[in-house]
Amino acid sequence: MKSLFLTLLSILISVSFAFSIAELFFRYDASAYPFDRKMIRLTHLTDKDKNLRWRFQQKNGTNSLGLKNKEITAKKEGVYRILFLGDSLIWTGETTSGKLYTQVIEKNLNSTLKFKQKIEVINAGIPGYTTYQEMEFLKAYGLDMEPDMVILGFVFNDLYYKYLHKPTAKTFLDTEPQVTLNRFDKNTFAGSIFANSYLAHSTAHIIERIQNKLSKRPYLSFEHRMDFYLAWKPYGWKHSEALIAEMKAILNQKNIQFNIITFPVSDQVDKTVLSFDEKYVLYPQSRIKEIAKKNNIPFYDLTKNIQNNGDLKLYKDYLHFNKNGNDVVAKKLTQYLLTKKLFQPD
Repeated sequence: MKSLFLTLLSILISVSFAFSIAELFFRYDASAYPFDRKMIRLTHLTDKDKNLRWRFQQKNGTNSLGLKNKEITAKKEGVYRILFLGDSLIWTGETTSGKLYTQVIEKNLNSTLKFKQKIEVINAGIPGYTTYQEMEFLKAYGLDMEPDMVILGFVFNDLYYKYLHKPTAKTFLDTEPQVTLNRFDKNTFAGSIFANSYLAHSTAHIIERIQNKLSKRPYLSFEHRMDFYLAWKPYGWKHSEALIAEMKAILNQKNIQFNIITFPVSDQVDKTVLSFDEKYVLYPQSRIKEIAKKNNIPFYDLTKNIQNNGDLKLYKDYLHFNKNGNDVVAKKLTQYLLTKKLFQPD
């Protein structure tokens, strides 16, 4: 009996040791604790930025907040302000005219509408931001800009809570290791046990890939991209839904209109990918539409417009549009703002 106990104990120790080594290996691969790169404190940040982690310095943008926008002063009488919140899809919006699509929208609205008020469009896009950071920016700086309307540019890597990146000595937008810890639902009993195990999440992903291979399922890159896969997991929308509802409540208190626009990734306009299972490929659009409807938020999805006006030819990489793509964005968002009659100027 004693011999059996010692044998079982030896096996348990050996298995535990093997799992510990494997866990360390996957942590090393993900640059996670204890191999993580320490986040640096950017010297230009103030106490107002404590939840933002980063924003650019003036030399990286065009104004004192590091935004690609002229300096934002106190709103003058007779001005109607639209504030675009978002990440690099707002930031990198250069059109064939050389202007950002937010600038083109401002010009189009002012030349089309016959209001006495002048319309100003503020570009507050900051690369790498999640919905959490966008809301924190709204509270720290956005409300002080006195917007009459806020437009949230929603991209499907915005779901990661709270952060997708962190500034380190290696790079300004280093990957936050914990984004890999979403391969299964951590809110279930079993999921909660292995919630912080890089080995468990990596194993879940490996098993998923093997199952797809055996079933001859086509390779869908968004399922394997560390910065996007969460948008196709139903459990991945919990935080975004809560944040959007909170943002809506904050803006309602200030009598500020709120709108959401969504940008498709290139897979979602690829006819080959869509032919596999269009409903599944476009699942994130249906989910954010559902959230917007639940919170009574006007919503505009750019997917069909991109599909019908050039599809993959409008992209410069997996996510970002080229100049022609941004021309389409400027045109369609102008039309949306005009036809929906969202403006209620005095």
